[in-house]
Amino acid sequence: MTMTRQVSLSELLSIVNNVENFEVVDYQGDSIVVDEVKGIVKIRDEETKKELSELRKRSPRGKPTPKQISTTAEAVKKLAENKVKFKVVFGPKEVIIRFDLDHYIRLSDKDVRVIGFSSRNEGVLGLVADILEKYGPLIFLKKVK
Repeated sequence: MTMTRQVSLSELLSIVNNVENFEVVDYQGDSIVVDEVKGIVKIRDEETKKELSELRKRSPRGKPTPKQISTTAEAVKKLAENKVKFKVVFGPKEVIIRFDLDHYIRLSDKDVRVIGFSSRNEGVLGLVADILEKYGPLIFLKKVK
């Protein structure tokens, strides 16, 4: 059972400001169709589950910084105005904006890691590059094959 719902741009921005993960799945007229982001991977193997829960216990807790949140809100506004589909996942001191499996942006505490794009003007990255560069330098990472 998915929780898709229609929101306005200002509602979408308050979701960002509340640090809630979401996925923009569609646009209908002036409203934005969002879904909650489910755990990215379903794990069936019990051993793996145990190992992961151990890792999770050690993983840093906490939220993204206010600067990360405001930068994300600005980028989300721009993407939504251009009717881009994407998902946002908040982690401790980081935010990931993902466009598909091979294209995403990770705001770390000091810079912006860009995966799957080869230049700042490429595709959807071109829409938000200016916003991201105000946050920190864009570091282009090669996709791991």
